[in-house]
Amino acid sequence: MSDDRTRPTTQLNRRALLGGTAGLALGGLAGSTLAGSTSAVAATSSQLPDFTDPRVNVRTHVRMVGSLAEEMVISFMRLNIYAFTGEGNFLPMFTMNNLLVDYWEPLGDDEYQMTKFEAGVYTTIDGREPLEEFVNPVTGKTLPIHNFRLGPVPRLYTPDGYVVMSYNPNPLPIEVIGDRVFLATQSMESMPSMLEPGATTYVNSFMTFSSPVASVLDPNLNSLPVHMQLQNFNHWAPWMDMAGQPGGTVARGFGTKVESFDALPPGVLAGFERHVPEILDTGSWTEFVFEDSEFLPG
Repeated sequence: MSDDRTRPTTQLNRRALLGGTAGLALGGLAGSTLAGSTSAVAATSSQLPDFTDPRVNVRTHVRMVGSLAEEMVISFMRLNIYAFTGEGNFLPMFTMNNLLVDYWEPLGDDEYQMTKFEAGVYTTIDGREPLEEFVNPVTGKTLPIHNFRLGPVPRLYTPDGYVVMSYNPNPLPIEVIGDRVFLATQSMESMPSMLEPGATTYVNSFMTFSSPVASVLDPNLNSLPVHMQLQNFNHWAPWMDMAGQPGGTVARGFGTKVESFDALPPGVLAGFERHVPEILDTGSWTEFVFEDSEFLPG
């Protein structure tokens, strides 16, 4: 998956990256067919490699989340985001079109470097049209939308573990269920807040990737087709004007890799071109930014 419009003009130094650990009741014939299918899946699953082998594990992980080859991988997710004040039901806020542009590079000896760029355009809940403003369901205030940006974020994947910036998407054991292979990650961490000196930022984020067993067994696939799922709980973003309000935002999302920007759902690309064009020209995106960069003290 590649698109020359977006390739960064700079590459990260591996040594610097290694040092920078800062931080998805049948009967009769129908019953026979189902049984035969189950047997076929079991036979195929028996051919799977040993995912507890660190080298097999990292290669499978990289194939699912990105690619073993030197290439750009584009992923797209739809996230519904809710407000949670600590009691009662979640309150729908908006939906996000979430675009991830990841550059992968094999370094040899089963080590792989990735540089991540990410952007999000907010729409009405389950809608398509980008929002310019929204009514906060907790406060009733009408606020301008502050769309999401994050990157460049370096990561290094090795048989010995992962080197990441800021927080660690800790992988759980790879599982085979039916005819799919599942990779789940979890991040439950805390770190000093960059926005409020003396305060603590908490991370609670969960991703699940799944691929067909047949794809995992195909040695010609450097990048596997995946279904992605996300759940997270986050602090209120400063632009939401929720200072002192208990709770935070809850997100649940789903998506997949796409072949190119032109393969995005109808209307999505135009939204990014209008609101967060940086994600479509990552070669010019060299300074690290995150959603709340503008709110840093000093």
